[in-house]
Amino acid sequence: MTMARMYPSKLPKHVLENSKLSSEIRVYDHLRDKVPGDYNCYYSRSWHEADDDGAEFDGEADFIVAHAEHGLLFVEVKGGRVSCRETDGQWLSEDRDGFTFKIKNPIAQAKSSKHHFLKRLNESKRLGGRFIRARHGAVLPGSSRPSRALAPDAPLEIMVFGDGMPQLHNWIIQRMTEGGDAREKPLGLDGLKALEDILESHFELRAHIGISLADDAKAIERLTGEQAWILDSFEDNQEMAISGGAGSGKTVLAVEHALRSAASGQRTLLTCFNAPLASYLERACAKHENLVVASFHALCRALAGQSGIDVPSGGGTALFDTILPDALIAAVAKKPELGFDTIIVDEGQDFKDFWLGALKLTLKDNGLKRFYVFYDDNQRLFTGDASFIKELPSSVIALSRNLRNTKKIHALMSKWYEGRRTTASGPEGEQVGLLECRSAEMSLGRVNERVSHLIRSGQVTAGDIAILTCASAETLSAHKIAGLDTCKSEDMASGRIVFDTVRRFKGLSRPCVFVIGLEALSEPELIYVATSRANLLLELAGTSADITRITKAQADLT
Repeated sequence: MTMARMYPSKLPKHVLENSKLSSEIRVYDHLRDKVPGDYNCYYSRSWHEADDDGAEFDGEADFIVAHAEHGLLFVEVKGGRVSCRETDGQWLSEDRDGFTFKIKNPIAQAKSSKHHFLKRLNESKRLGGRFIRARHGAVLPGSSRPSRALAPDAPLEIMVFGDGMPQLHNWIIQRMTEGGDAREKPLGLDGLKALEDILESHFELRAHIGISLADDAKAIERLTGEQAWILDSFEDNQEMAISGGAGSGKTVLAVEHALRSAASGQRTLLTCFNAPLASYLERACAKHENLVVASFHALCRALAGQSGIDVPSGGGTALFDTILPDALIAAVAKKPELGFDTIIVDEGQDFKDFWLGALKLTLKDNGLKRFYVFYDDNQRLFTGDASFIKELPSSVIALSRNLRNTKKIHALMSKWYEGRRTTASGPEGEQVGLLECRSAEMSLGRVNERVSHLIRSGQVTAGDIAILTCASAETLSAHKIAGLDTCKSEDMASGRIVFDTVRRFKGLSRPCVFVIGLEALSEPELIYVATSRANLLLELAGTSADITRITKAQADLT
């Protein structure tokens, strides 16, 4: 025979170790082992209410037994040897050491709980106003059954004493099934569900991350601003390679250095490989004279066009590897005024040696010729074409502090980092979110639900969010997330949710990043990029196996 459904299903440690609750534990064990399976038994349910005059009352039901057909029973348990003083009706309990304590009237307590929860059920308006069968009683395991009632409101039939404990389950069933009047109706399955909703004690308040994210953002902004003094060390160095991991402030320094150079009257180039990053840099440096901002291959086409050199349209490896760089060199040779006084390269690890060599040949032959390369020293990002950077003088000031990411995000991304050790200087931050799905195909839907909640509750805005996948850019179609239009990385200034690939988002960041397509995220360097794009909130959506693979360092899995 199946036994009663117990709530909680197992008593917590702090209850089991409390000697003052031994009588309640004894009753719980009996209900669990003896009451039939069509009964629900709830242990220790507190309540609070206020009357019409504003007076407040607190109470607790030691046990509530519920049955769809037989209704409700509210039971109060009192340990020790219980008595009721005739002179004033004060209830007393004497423990095994002979100490006597005043206690509340268990019958009155059970009645108060009964009336409170019946009122709550009626207020829920889910029972159609029907008159539910409800009873109350008390269990006194440490007392012997007396010869007469303990009090006018405590007849023996609604109480169980120590000598009746072996038959407690029978008393419960009898108490709930006998007597009554014609008005009483069954609790019903809908009543059971309504009661469960009222009594449910397990809940989790999801943190309102909007406030904590705002605080973290201020801390990161302050830390990043502290980096600017490093630029002063560049004045005596015409060439320099500046290394640092993700979040170390490389792009911030590259932009600031470009703006300073242009403001001093030098024709300055700020370039990178990734077109979306170039779009971001263009917006960051808008309306500044003497400053050209472009991705490397866009620069090659633009200067070739300005000098009248034809280059093929379309794509192809040869076009990007050699034809466009050759056209850049030829363009500046033909029209030297297109050259630059200062060249600043961001994300230099993405450049082939030949491309960096071509850029250096565009420097004007006027004695200035300043050339700086900011690059990520994560060895996993290099494909063997890094001799040009290694031959440049290195900055004596290492960008070894992660200023952009929270410590929680830094802890994860560092597992996929092979380079100079970095220190997390940002705020502690939120835990990396793990959105487990039964299948990889469900990850986008799971993220859609999460983003919808965050936006509806005002915790984040669409412009704070990027959703990144390892799928190819060609396979991405326009999506609505949380009912809102999304955009590609180039258009992230639009205030819309970015939906793009991990590769195309390289070098960029947003406060909140959700990563899907984990099943295709296998290259260590891409995992490093994917996990380092979020400033404040990073959440991974996928199967349990894929999430475990991403959140564990490679060494942990071998």
